[in-house]
Amino acid sequence: MTTDPLRVLVDVTTWVSGRTGVGLYTERLLRAWLDLGTRDELLCASNVGHSELAGLPVIPVGPAMPLRAAWMQSALPLQWRRLRPDVAFFPNYLAPLHAAGPYVVTVHDLAVVLHAETFPWRKRVLQRLALPHLCRHAAAVLTPSESTRQDLLRLFDGIDPARVVAIPLAPPEYLRVRPDLERIAAIRHGLGLPARYVLAVGTLEPRKNLPRLLAAFAQVAVGHPGVGLVVAGGKGWRDDGIGAALAASPVRDRITTVGYVGPEALRVLYAEADVMAYPSLYEGFGLPVVEAMAAGAPVLTSRGSSLDEAAGGAAVAVDPLDVGAIAAGLDQLLGDARLRGDLRERGRLRAADLTWQRTAERTRSVVANVRDHRAPGAGLA
Repeated sequence: MTTDPLRVLVDVTTWVSGRTGVGLYTERLLRAWLDLGTRDELLCASNVGHSELAGLPVIPVGPAMPLRAAWMQSALPLQWRRLRPDVAFFPNYLAPLHAAGPYVVTVHDLAVVLHAETFPWRKRVLQRLALPHLCRHAAAVLTPSESTRQDLLRLFDGIDPARVVAIPLAPPEYLRVRPDLERIAAIRHGLGLPARYVLAVGTLEPRKNLPRLLAAFAQVAVGHPGVGLVVAGGKGWRDDGIGAALAASPVRDRITTVGYVGPEALRVLYAEADVMAYPSLYEGFGLPVVEAMAAGAPVLTSRGSSLDEAAGGAAVAVDPLDVGAIAAGLDQLLGDARLRGDLRERGRLRAADLTWQRTAERTRSVVANVRDHRAPGAGLA
């Protein structure tokens, strides 16, 4: 890793309160980048400003503009030209269509193309029109998995494979430490958790596949009378079907919905779960899989996808379109304490291979390579 200081303009518009997904990626990546001890200058720009970005200067970009896309195409290019960074970094798909210099963009998944029906029409139109152009003109494109890298190269023409680099994500460090018993008891009581439970984590949206998981849980509930299902996640888009499936479940009285939860409650939810079930239809990486593993939860997830890749063979993998297969996986895990113990151990080992320090080192190396006119992936282990 080159030690010559970098001057990088970073879009931090996703670093907001109650952040999930890309917001957490941006936060954890930048904090780990700062911890590398380089003398890099990270110039963090936002359309609204974020005073909570401790240790990172957020550049005010003219008057506040609540519409991120409008800000990015108008005010940000002016700031970009004025600040003259070595490279600009856009960690959330979009960048100015008329770039003021070399840039690196992270494409977390291609769901907007592969599962367009699960997105609001505005996001669908914006990303499907802009994303291919931005990827073709980027100095480097980052993806969180090889699966997503291959999706991008298959779906978008005219992109040099050497400019697309897969850099896996990681669980946060706090999840690797089990909460103390007093904290566990308090959060269990506060959330009304059953003694044993299957945990489902994620924003309530169609591609999380919750209706099929609900149907699968209903199939196995009779054989495991002491087990409940806990659903943790904030409201997303097109979640009417999820609400209807919850209401219609024949075992609704054994399902607990807790909404969006903070980091400490999430750590308890993972650590205490008999199974963390994440049979999503599509993800670019699937952070909940490695988060659950870091916290010691046995995982059930989707076969033949980035989720299977993230799990690294340390999970029960099933066909997410087959309710019977999901039910069989749940039944196997709930009925076999030895298997759960084995997956807890293997999951922790898999999660230990993934750290935000390593993600930050590799991301910084790509940015440095772009500045120094080398192949983006040069020197990456």
